[in-house]
Formats: sequence, structure tokens, C-alpha cells
Amino acid sequence: MKIKNAIITADITVAIIAVVEICSKDKVYSMADKMSRPPKVLIVSNQQTTGPLWVFSLQLQKLNVLLEADPTHTLQRCEVESPDLIILDINFPEAGTLELLKSLRAELLTPIMLLTPVRSEEYVLETYKAGVDDCIPKPVSPSLFQAKVKVWLRRFGSVPADNLNPVKVGTMQLFPSERIVMLKNGGAVQLTNLELRLLYYMMNRPGQIVTTEELNQGVWGYTAEADNTMLKNVVYRLRRKIEKDPTNPLIIQTVVGVGYKLASE
Repeated sequence: MKIKNAIITADITVAIIAVVEICSKDKVYSMADKMSRPPKVLIVSNQQTTGPLWVFSLQLQKLNVLLEADPTHTLQRCEVESPDLIILDINFPEAGTLELLKSLRAELLTPIMLLTPVRSEEYVLETYKAGVDDCIPKPVSPSLFQAKVKVWLRRFGSVPADNLNPVKVGTMQLFPSERIVMLKNGGAVQLTNLELRLLYYMMNRPGQIVTTEELNQGVWGYTAEADNTMLKNVVYRLRRKIEKDPTNPLIIQTVVGVGYKLASE
């Protein structure tokens, strides 16, 4: 068996050698030259063996790699760092992992990879329902890990927030790269990734009625009836940040049975 196909085991020395060989032969991410910054990957791992190995392997690719050892801090870390990809390699009870995935997906658009030793088809299906984009059974070879990272960074790289231009509607101005919206009273409000995507989409269509299907497609990238509840939650949170009276919204108006409209003034 060739060394580059070595499986991650307790023998970390062998695995590191395999990673180095792979990295020297094939760069994982070829789009970095097209972006203003190297892709940022957040690895969440409370595994003392594999966690640092994944960090090392991606750093060799000139990626900006961050390591979070406490899974309960994942969402907070994401809000601060805005990674392009999240990789979970955690030792959590199955139910705890599913809850973590649900909480991340409720707030983030970022692709999520999950490395798991659980091979039950029922559990894997549950992880996808919870919001994971790619569930990878362990052990996993360095070559497969690199290939997965390459695919997800390529997909996400087509719509980085840093490349979105500021937009202004009336007295409200949105700065996507900082995830900040300036309001009429001069206050600056920090947005989550989903709040940013939703507001950016609507600010580019002021005064227009936007259907829930269009918003699901524009914000999440696909249309699904099940996402309407999540959409309502994001609208609710956004109204609490930008409306003077969220219970009587004047900026993001509900069009009953259809969708929403952003006031043009």
C-alpha cells in the first residue's frame, strides 16, 4: 500500500508523513489566487491526536486554518472569524452532535464537514437533516480529506461576502465585508451571516415583493418548504436589530401569503 493512502490511526507519525507527501504533490485549493485572502477553515476538534494533524495538513496548503478545541464555542468562534468551511472532528454523544449541527445551521450558511466514527445509516441521515453538508466516516485517509476540503472550498468560493459591494437604500447602508448595517439614527448593527444574506438580497430589490421561495433560493441556495420556518426566524431576528418597533415593522414588511417587501424609503 502506498504511503499516501495511509489511514489515520494512533500512529500519528505515519499519518503526518502521508499528509506531507500528498501536499507536496497536489495543492488542495487552486482558487486562492483569485480571492483577496486565503480561504479560512475552522477545525473544531477535541481530539488531541487528529485535530492538530488536520490543521497541519491544511496549513501546508497555505490556507488560513483555525483550531477550536471546545465544541460549545463553535458558533461564537464562527461569528468572530467568518470561516469559509467548518470541519467538526469531535468526541460528543450522538445527540449532542446533532444539536450542535442544528444550532450552527440555524445561524450559518457556511459548509460543514463532519468526521464521525459512527457508521449507522440512520445516524448519518440524521446529521444531514440537522444541517451537515458532508458526513465522512472515520477513519479517513489524508487524500480523501484533502479532496473533500478542495470541493467545499471551491463551491463556497463563488460567493464570498468580501466580494459583495456595499448597498444603500434610503438612509440604511449595508457593508457586507464587515457584516455591518448603518441605520437612520447613525447606529451600526452587527449581523450574522444569514441576516447579512437576507438583508443584502432584499436591499437589492427595494419596494419589490419577494416570495418566500425566492428568498430561500437567494439566501440558502435552494427552495424547500421546510426552510420557511427558518426564514421566519431570520426575519424575526433581523427585525429586532433594525426596526424601531419589531412588532410593527416598517422596513421589512410581511406580504401575507406571499413573502416580504423591503421599504424603499
